[in-house]
Amino acid sequence: MAKIASKNCDEKLPTCSRCERSGRWCDRTAPLKIQGQKNNSVERFDEPRVRLQNEEIAHYFAHYLKTLAPWYDLNDLRQAFKGIVGSRAQQSSLLLSAVIAFAAIHKSRTCHAVPKSLAERHHAHCLRLLIGITETSPEIKDGTALAATCLLRSYEILAEEEDPNRHLFGAFSLIPSLSCSLPDEPLLRAGLWNYLREDITFSLINRCPLKIEVGAIDIELCRDDDYANQITILLARVINAAFADGSELLVDLQSAISAWNLSVPFQPYHESHEGVLPKIQMVEDCHVAAMQYWHVAQILLDLHTGSPVDFEAHARAICGMAFSANSDPVVVNSYGPICYSAQWLSRDDARRELVNHLLDSQKRTGWPVQAIIKKLKHSWAGEAEK
Repeated sequence: MAKIASKNCDEKLPTCSRCERSGRWCDRTAPLKIQGQKNNSVERFDEPRVRLQNEEIAHYFAHYLKTLAPWYDLNDLRQAFKGIVGSRAQQSSLLLSAVIAFAAIHKSRTCHAVPKSLAERHHAHCLRLLIGITETSPEIKDGTALAATCLLRSYEILAEEEDPNRHLFGAFSLIPSLSCSLPDEPLLRAGLWNYLREDITFSLINRCPLKIEVGAIDIELCRDDDYANQITILLARVINAAFADGSELLVDLQSAISAWNLSVPFQPYHESHEGVLPKIQMVEDCHVAAMQYWHVAQILLDLHTGSPVDFEAHARAICGMAFSANSDPVVVNSYGPICYSAQWLSRDDARRELVNHLLDSQKRTGWPVQAIIKKLKHSWAGEAEK
């Protein structure tokens, strides 16, 4: 089980030097202090509909709707982060500021001519609005605050070169309980799925338990995205059990995941293993995300229950699906599964191709992949986890 940071933690990001030397995992669940700006003047922002009449703001809003909202709608065929966020942001300064901050920082990371100043101003404005929200605010109940926090988490990942993890913890207080049922509010539910996937990504990269405890909740399997969300729940339980040495629970989870795999209604329409990495193509992005999570779950289950399995085959499938999809939403969601599984890639040509794919993806997604590559090279220099 991961060691929790002691009181001597120096709180540096992404990992404090004291905890790193002692092999502890920096647990940042305590509320973070938000530093006040040195400049006491607070910039005034027009109402959302007025702001959207500005061509630059409208450009970034359109960029979010077309390019970035699909990241969040990966396992949501109803596209709440496009439709609901796009509609609500026209009335909500909180949500519009989060959208523009993320869209502008993404542009600045992927287009060298775009300055960061506009993104930084909207990020600061969004934080000020979040600080003013109380537990009884409607933005809490309708999912607006959670959606904005999910967007700000992506902003900070792109802005700071490393995953600062502040908004993942900041969103924790906004997460509805997963003990018995899912929330009825569509945006709150969509935000919950996004939080869970982001938590999984962080946990796989850093090999630590999730912040969220997933209870006995299951969902009705009607659409393909339901299957993707169900395996997300199952993988979350596996991660928490695996990194907390819950071997008895893992046996039960193995049966549940086998049952899920037998019932899943989709499969690749094309599969080829002739290349350095396999080419595995599926109809929907949520199909790819679901099967990648299944492969990760198989690795974790087999690793901690002692079952014989070809870890490299699972790793190759995860990496192959990520880059066969030709989809940035799939790639962004693949960073965690790749970082954890690709330690078992043994061939030099596969390792080189993966690194090249990761570096190429950064040009489009803006995601700082160097930390992932560094972790993988460290694993490859020694031995994969046994």
